Amino acid sequence: MIRAFTLAIGLFLVGALCAQGIYGRKKPEIFPTDGKMRRGGFYFAPGITYALPRGKDHEEQFFSTPDSAYTALFDPKGKIVLYLEAGWLLSTRDPIILDYWDFGLAYKQLKGTEAFTSTFIRSDTTSLFAGEGGFNDQHLTAHVNANKLIQTRDYQFVQLSLGANLDWRFGTNRSYTADLTTLNRWAFPPDLIGQVHVKVGYGFKLTQRLMVIPAIETPVFSIAPEDGGNFGKLQWFSSTYRPLIFSVRFLFLRYPKGFACVPVKNNAFEKSKVVNPSYDRK
Repeated sequence: MIRAFTLAIGLFLVGALCAQGIYGRKKPEIFPTDGKMRRGGFYFAPGITYALPRGKDHEEQFFSTPDSAYTALFDPKGKIVLYLEAGWLLSTRDPIILDYWDFGLAYKQLKGTEAFTSTFIRSDTTSLFAGEGGFNDQHLTAHVNANKLIQTRDYQFVQLSLGANLDWRFGTNRSYTADLTTLNRWAFPPDLIGQVHVKVGYGFKLTQRLMVIPAIETPVFSIAPEDGGNFGKLQWFSSTYRPLIFSVRFLFLRYPKGFACVPVKNNAFEKSKVVNPSYDRK
């Protein structure tokens, strides 16, 4: 009886050790932290942009005096246009907080339309106006992102990114069928736009050297122009739009020759993954 009990305890302890990962299976790392991978790599990301308007039309009163008033109803719409980026990644040595940084350049279009109807009342006279127009701005964008990967399965992960972008508008095409610049309080983004943005993606490591990360990005704060409580939205004509970027990043990892050799654990993150410090796998 005692021998059977002792044997059962021994089997339990062996099972516990296996469950703790000494003999058990670990998830393969997305970014190897054991020195096998070079820290730098190339990426590119084709995609589209969409200028998201507000949820529904609303009538706005621009001024009202005892003998006059002006109100207008705006109907903005966004358009889907082209986006393309490329850049360089730099993985961190100890990916406890961040897994990698990226630095890149992008071509970005932002396109949309606006239609309006308005009423101008003065004394006993009422005038009706209507018009529509559109914009198509083209930008060269420089960006930087700090990225964190949250592994969900062996070769799948959520990517959370916080970054900044600087956009230079090098081309624009704007038209309107009615010119009510003063009454409708038109405004446009400046030639140079600076913003803070967030990005969320879900990635797949398809091979040892290739990762694919579909993602959505939007600005959350504008430095130029002043944000004014818009939380990253930009104004064209009399309406505000939220820029959205949908992209698919192809990220290429690099390995030196002879990477299959077992390297020495050389950073705090790799060392912290050993469950039993006295156990060191040779």
